[in-house]
Amino acid sequence: MYRLDKEYKYPEIFTKPSHCEKCNKQLQWYDLIPVLSYIFSKGKCTKCGSKINIYYPLSELFLGISILLLYYYSASWFTYPILLTLFSLTYFDIHYKAIPQTPTLAFLSLSIIYLITNSIIKEQLILNALSSGLIVIVLITILLILMYGFKKFKEGFGVGDFLILFSLSIFLNTQQFWLLFWISILTAVIISIIGFITKKYNRKTALPLLPFFTLAYVVVMTYGDVILKYLGLYIGII
Repeated sequence: MYRLDKEYKYPEIFTKPSHCEKCNKQLQWYDLIPVLSYIFSKGKCTKCGSKINIYYPLSELFLGISILLLYYYSASWFTYPILLTLFSLTYFDIHYKAIPQTPTLAFLSLSIIYLITNSIIKEQLILNALSSGLIVIVLITILLILMYGFKKFKEGFGVGDFLILFSLSIFLNTQQFWLLFWISILTAVIISIIGFITKKYNRKTALPLLPFFTLAYVVVMTYGDVILKYLGLYIGII
């Protein structure tokens, strides 16, 4: 995703060795060990000493733990490409507060293909949480328009998050989707509160939502059954 972001051309996007963003010098194999290379180099390039963005070791750690958890809990094969897609798009959402159109539409197309294929195999229409996804998108859209007005909503809010949420509703059942939605909202609220308390955020701060969708997806696909069982037995809302 970094190379796509920097507009690398074919075949350079695949063939050019990894290098420092600042000095452009080629990195050695020991500079590319996930997380550990950051720790051993004390967060600096071994060539020029420039500071390495903390996003890289944190994202490597998150992806590694997520894949291990999915494997440990014997998650379905399609959860891995979904995770990798969400993880990749999160890069853009964090850095630019926007999601590229092409991979987002590709993810949407794959979700629709999955819906059609799954329905054909099971010989009945399998909508999963599709109706819930539509309801959430419509309600959020109405709420944002009421809060900010249609003109500001049209100019300031992209549809990328909505399309990702809609796509996820096709892959997840209704309970999983609502659990993902509320985990995303609650974690976003917690981070926002912390940001306001530490004065790193203000009312104009744009908070990327895709990182919370990605985190919630991993939680749902690993601990979702346990959480749903707890909610059903002790709170009685399911």
